[in-house]
Amino acid sequence: MDFLYGIFGYLFRILYSFVANYGIALVIFTVFFRVILLPSNIKQQKSSAKMMRLQPKLKRIREKYQDYNPQERQQKIQMETSELYQKEGYSSMGASCLPLLLQLPILIGLYGIIQKPLTYVLNLSAEIITTFTEAATSLGLQSSGNRGAYYLEPIVITNIEKILEAKPELLTTYAAEIEAIRNFDFRIFGIDLGLIPNDIYKSMGISKETIFILAIPVLSGIASLLTSLLTQIRQKKTNPDMQNQQMMGCMMLMMPLWSVYLCWNFPVGMGMYWILSSLIAFFQTLIIGHFYAPRKVLAKVMVEETINRRAYEKMKLTAKEKADIED
Repeated sequence: MDFLYGIFGYLFRILYSFVANYGIALVIFTVFFRVILLPSNIKQQKSSAKMMRLQPKLKRIREKYQDYNPQERQQKIQMETSELYQKEGYSSMGASCLPLLLQLPILIGLYGIIQKPLTYVLNLSAEIITTFTEAATSLGLQSSGNRGAYYLEPIVITNIEKILEAKPELLTTYAAEIEAIRNFDFRIFGIDLGLIPNDIYKSMGISKETIFILAIPVLSGIASLLTSLLTQIRQKKTNPDMQNQQMMGCMMLMMPLWSVYLCWNFPVGMGMYWILSSLIAFFQTLIIGHFYAPRKVLAKVMVEETINRRAYEKMKLTAKEKADIED
């Protein structure tokens, strides 16, 4: 994981050097990776067009085995459907899971640079970080709304003045590093991005900051639900006879619930990434749905196939005429 954290830390360090604000860098970071994921989303939309084209064939397969007993019928349908997908070059798993799989390393990398901003963004040495995190621990600061040693680096950033007040000798030894930590803006809208809603709920009273932090998991669930609803609506349009409707409904709810859980138990920075990422995905889905509507894509594919077939037939005819002349 350190290798992945290092890569993301390097990218984030470049962004931070331009904007000098961790929150703004996080926004740019999110938009950047959503743009990178755009081709996979377009591919998913084109895959939906393929599925629309396969619907008549899938329907014939189901009708072909309707008089079989349920178990044998299911086996036959699955086997023939798999053969059809292979023949047509369609991957149901790749079509639905690819964008999610691509997001996984992004989430892991983001977790690393939020958990350890001194290591991966400010690029301080392990010795210096140990000195400051041990100082924070000795002052009992790790219990102030964060989980033990996992989030000591954000605690150091938030409480640097308290640490220096208790240990002024650090100013002499680490003047340059302290200046870097003091100037490191680890907040957005005045909120410390290293705080965790679950811990804030237990340790802080009611305030505007608390309400904002506790709203992060709720907003992440709503943003994720919007995207899931839009995706399911489009899938139903593409595939009106879609099987396993109940399973699709469960999947639609699982993602928002997982989003709430993730943003409740992880730092605010990850929650803000997840909300912004979900909202961008929602609007991307709308735009892609307009420019790459399955029926439009299907019509284009059919035209291209017709042109290719005619060119192939013409080539065969020309070859035959040439052979006749030679004979």
